[in-house]
Amino acid sequence: MHNYRGVRPSTAKMNTLPPETENLEEYMKILYDHQKACEKAGKYLEADCAKQRLKDLKIKYESRAKLDIRDRHEQEKYELTKSHQEEMQNFNAFWDEKIQEFEQDAQKLKNELQQKQEDEMQQFLQDLEGSIPQTPKDSAELLSLKKTEEQLARQEEYLEAHKIQSRIQQISKEEQEKWTLMRNNKIKNLLQQQKIKQNNETNVLNQRIENAQEEQRKIKKSEEEKLIQKYINVKKELEGKQLQELQRVDKDFKNTTSNFIASRMSKMASQSGSQMQSEDQQFKGKN
Repeated sequence: MHNYRGVRPSTAKMNTLPPETENLEEYMKILYDHQKACEKAGKYLEADCAKQRLKDLKIKYESRAKLDIRDRHEQEKYELTKSHQEEMQNFNAFWDEKIQEFEQDAQKLKNELQQKQEDEMQQFLQDLEGSIPQTPKDSAELLSLKKTEEQLARQEEYLEAHKIQSRIQQISKEEQEKWTLMRNNKIKNLLQQQKIKQNNETNVLNQRIENAQEEQRKIKKSEEEKLIQKYINVKKELEGKQLQELQRVDKDFKNTTSNFIASRMSKMASQSGSQMQSEDQQFKGKN
């Protein structure tokens, strides 16, 4: 008995395949028709050669199709990322301009308040200088001494009058020095109070500006997070659709051969039926 091991006959000498066309899918259909034609004619080696060639082309077709899909998917991701980057650039440019305008307005308010306070301080100092006398009112002692001096002068007691006069000058000097010190301290204290008041006004303004800046930062951060989340959601949705497409393509490719065969068999059956109908009509026509 011969022991056949199922060795495939060499097809090296078989060069009966249809010439290739530029359209790979079209050529696969031609090969399949050729395979079935050889099968029907009993040319099994040629049919097997076409079958193997068709198998290789199917792998090539699937690889090329998947590569095209992946390239398209990468381009879609690139366009999405590019669009997001442009959106973020526009977003940052908008906020940079908005923040700069805010800082300019804030600095303008500070300058206006500073000028207002300087004018107020100058006017306040002028009012103090005008409202507080340079010299004090005569004390009761000084008034009494002046009255005594006048009496002594009228009595022509000039030596005694001179002594009182000297005493009056000494007391006047002392009271003036005391008054000047007290006046200066009073002005200093009032100016200090005015300065504290102005500092409070400045602090209030700075706090308002700081609060507005914080609110501005929160709004910017919130809008930025929304843009980023939108990009993440769209990217996730895109990747989901791309994955579904790849899965669908894989499934389609698994069914390609059976669907392809069914399609071609249906076509052949249709052609065979038409041919039989034509022959039947011819037969009836002869009778």
